[in-house]
Amino acid sequence: MFIYLLCVIYIGDFLAGNSKTHAKKSKKPSYYKKQEKKAKANKTGKTNKTNYNKRAVSRSAKLKEKQKEKEKAERAAMEAERNRQMEIVRSTLENDKFVEFITSNVGRYAIEVMKRLGTPKTDDVLAAELNVKVNEVRRVLNLLGGYGIAKYDTNKDKKGWLTFSWYIDTEKLTEFATKLGDNQEKEISLPEDCDDFFICEKCYPSNKVVLPFDSAFEHSFKCPDCGRPLKRLSKQETSNLLSAYA
Repeated sequence: MFIYLLCVIYIGDFLAGNSKTHAKKSKKPSYYKKQEKKAKANKTGKTNKTNYNKRAVSRSAKLKEKQKEKEKAERAAMEAERNRQMEIVRSTLENDKFVEFITSNVGRYAIEVMKRLGTPKTDDVLAAELNVKVNEVRRVLNLLGGYGIAKYDTNKDKKGWLTFSWYIDTEKLTEFATKLGDNQEKEISLPEDCDDFFICEKCYPSNKVVLPFDSAFEHSFKCPDCGRPLKRLSKQETSNLLSAYA
């Protein structure tokens, strides 16, 4: 009986020991599972971060591509508009009556100046292209401005000096040519939006330059050729003067 009890106790202790060992052994796979799960989560996080970076780079590339396409479209639109305006100038310069009128009343360089104003240019640039004096180009530009055909934008250069970029107002040019074709030279001799005009009493008989207020102001109300003070005329006086010299 005693031996039987010892056997039972031994077997119980043996079984209890095995269960503890099994429990210890069972913890080991659970630990590795946690580590594997953690490693997989880290890998997933890195993958997500990589995917996010790729998406960010892709979005940035798409935005840059859209910006390039937009700039390209804007350049194409500007080029199309410039070509349209130059076509208006070219077709107008094929009008013999217009060419005759501008050459007689503005000067022999007027047509060449107009041909070169497809893009805004300063008087210095035009003078260099035509190989003529700047004063001559300014005279032509001021006269074209008096008819409303040429206008300018004012800008500042790097040194802070004002520069004037001249261009052709194709809308006014078309109106001018149309009225000229209808034999309405007297109507178009003076711009409608100006009431004050200026001439140099000394130079006018030879150069026929009549400056509207803006052009006279640009020259500090002094003759661009001789530097003498300009004389102010009303619109009616200017019209009478032009008729007298017509």
